[in-house]
Amino acid sequence: MSEFPPVWRFLRSRSGRGFLLHLSVCAALSVAVGYGFYYFSLNWFEHQKSGEKIIALQLVDAFVANYSAIRSQFGQDAPVPASFRAHAIEDFNKQNGDNSDFRLRSVGLPGREISTPPADARMAATVAAFATMAKPKPVSELLDVGGELTFRTVYPTIAKEQSCVSCHNALQPDKPQWHLNDVIGAFVIDVPMSPFQRAVTWRSAGIGLSLFLALTLAGLMISLLHFRQLEALNASAVELGRTQNFLDSIIENMPVSVAVKDARDRCFVLINRTAEAIFGIARGDLIGKQADDLPSSENATDLFPLAGEALRTRDLQTIDNHVVDTRHNGTRILTTRNLSIPDQSGEPRYLLSLSEDITERKQAEARIEHMARYDALTDLPNRVAFVEHLTRAIGSAKEGRESFAVLSIDLDRFKEVNDMFGHAVGDDVLRELSQQLRKFAGDAYLARLGGDEFTLITPNGDQPALAESVARRLQAAIVTDLDLNGQHLRVGVSIGIAIFPADGADATTLLNNADAALSRAKTAGRGKTRFFEVEMDNRQRERRAIQHELDSAIARNEFRLFYQPQAKIDGQVTGFEALVRWHHPQRGMVSPATFIPVAEESGLIMQIGEWVLREACREAASWPHPLQIAVNLSPIQFRHGDLAGLVHSVLLETGLAPTRLELEITEGVLVEDFGRGVSILRRLKTLGVRIAMDDFGTGYSSLSYLQAFPFDKIKIDQSFISKVTSNPQSAAIVRAVIGLAHGLNLPVLAEGVETKAQLEFLAAESCDEAQGYLLGRPHPIAEYSDLIRRDKAAVAKLLSA
Repeated sequence: MSEFPPVWRFLRSRSGRGFLLHLSVCAALSVAVGYGFYYFSLNWFEHQKSGEKIIALQLVDAFVANYSAIRSQFGQDAPVPASFRAHAIEDFNKQNGDNSDFRLRSVGLPGREISTPPADARMAATVAAFATMAKPKPVSELLDVGGELTFRTVYPTIAKEQSCVSCHNALQPDKPQWHLNDVIGAFVIDVPMSPFQRAVTWRSAGIGLSLFLALTLAGLMISLLHFRQLEALNASAVELGRTQNFLDSIIENMPVSVAVKDARDRCFVLINRTAEAIFGIARGDLIGKQADDLPSSENATDLFPLAGEALRTRDLQTIDNHVVDTRHNGTRILTTRNLSIPDQSGEPRYLLSLSEDITERKQAEARIEHMARYDALTDLPNRVAFVEHLTRAIGSAKEGRESFAVLSIDLDRFKEVNDMFGHAVGDDVLRELSQQLRKFAGDAYLARLGGDEFTLITPNGDQPALAESVARRLQAAIVTDLDLNGQHLRVGVSIGIAIFPADGADATTLLNNADAALSRAKTAGRGKTRFFEVEMDNRQRERRAIQHELDSAIARNEFRLFYQPQAKIDGQVTGFEALVRWHHPQRGMVSPATFIPVAEESGLIMQIGEWVLREACREAASWPHPLQIAVNLSPIQFRHGDLAGLVHSVLLETGLAPTRLELEITEGVLVEDFGRGVSILRRLKTLGVRIAMDDFGTGYSSLSYLQAFPFDKIKIDQSFISKVTSNPQSAAIVRAVIGLAHGLNLPVLAEGVETKAQLEFLAAESCDEAQGYLLGRPHPIAEYSDLIRRDKAAVAKLLSA
């Protein structure tokens, strides 16, 4: 009813209807009370005034009687009683006037009146009636006299004195004689009722109205109070209904099975939608029934597993991971909680069962567990599972004094597949080859540790013969030609083997030694197998030592920059290439070929590369003449961090003009991630620095790289320059590269120029620039202080060298 205004809501309510009925009763009661007051007032007036008037007339009559008795004492001239009475009453009426509410008359018996006859027929009849009565009594009544309601009192006048009788007989000698105790007339008092009636009417109306208003107000207050209580009850009922609907909706849509059973008769009283979905039972078949009443009570019983135990203990009962076979959902795994709900006396009233279907969660957990222990690409055990199995194998072998081998397997030429055909094709190759490895591994435990690295644990047996046999089978199975987009690529495996316990008594040592043997096999060429030897361990230890010492080399200021001149083909020095050297306190000067690969593998190249860039720019900015400074960048620096931001900050910090800085990159920058590499190169180019392609011709030398990015220079690798005078193929390649670069308007710099014959060949082929021992070896910049000042004598000395 909220759409109605408050007044209409009240009138339409039970309180409003009761109030309207109350108004009707109040109106009737008020009318009755007003009329009763009016009626009572008239009766009171009639009785009260009647007594008053009768007493007054008795006094008048007594006065006249006494006057008659003593009249003789006043002499013969004293008025006779009849005339005395008539004249006195006439004077009284004159004094009061016609508007007086009190009119007094003295009238005679009709037909025998002396002076004043009855005023009207009713008065005459009343007086005449007195004459017929033995003992007449005064009469009072309400009459309509001349259209006006009048209260009349008629008092009989009786001749009680002989003097009165004699007087009347004397005055009426020709009429029948009067006797003692005859009714000779009457005293009449007329009192007009209109003023009193009007007053009584208003008072009655006022009393009735006041009572009506008072009762109405009281009823209204009670009704409004009742209405508010009803509204509150209705609101509570609506809220209770809303809450009930809310709870019903919550229970109905809970993602767990909710079932309630009466603890006394074991009948089902509530089943929600999830319970129907899980157990495949319609609630209409269960509500009000026991499980035994159903044709197939198996699933119904599953709703309350161990129900008797829950009722007996009256505690929350949890049943974890119990299996239920359903007809429509198959086998489900549930976690159920049973709870006994007591009544007011504490006895079990209901049994609540909440069952959560955890089948999907368990399956997901199993999948996660599988993913945590198995490789997603090949479905082979991963490193975690492999290490656990290796640890168990070591324990078992120790107990049985057995021996087994760990084979570290690496795919040959897999990087070429990724670089040439993309990672998607590489993944397909890994899946295919892993299936072949698994097929020929037999009882051995095969795992993929990452990338193209696989590891295998042989069964216990005669070692190293068993390991060598397994290795031969694997290599024979894997060596194959792959047809990739119409191109044939031969893929094989290199294998390193470590034997337990001869090559290691723990998992870490065995794996490290197998990896060392694998490194030796790859160094020896593709498709090789090598067993671990002590010398390999020494090399591994040396590599780990170098990595450890590199960590603190920068902090100890052990790195040095050597500078090698770069000159035009006529010998004019145009700049220097900064080359990093490691001056180790114990090892002496460590070659870059030794520590750079370790730094790139460990990620330390990021710190070393930043130091080299900052130090080279700082040094070049201090030169009197604006010579070029060339700095090599590692592909690792393109994969991590903000290289363009680093170069920009170093230029700002050192004050070096961007046009003087030349950054040398290899094709590996673009092979790893072509899109990212080109994007970073473009950002570097916008800074104003120059970009040179280093070691051109040694990798893929894809012409698409030259097309995709506007390099500022091409550097021909020294492996070609060293043979230009002895190998026609090398000469042809160098000649072709120079022609290609000139066709693209790119200057060419030849690296590794060590003889005048090589320099003359390059000059004949119009090569632009040269770098090598012939022009200058890498030295600290102090060795080239004369070249920094562009001393002419130094230039002549350089050309004559």
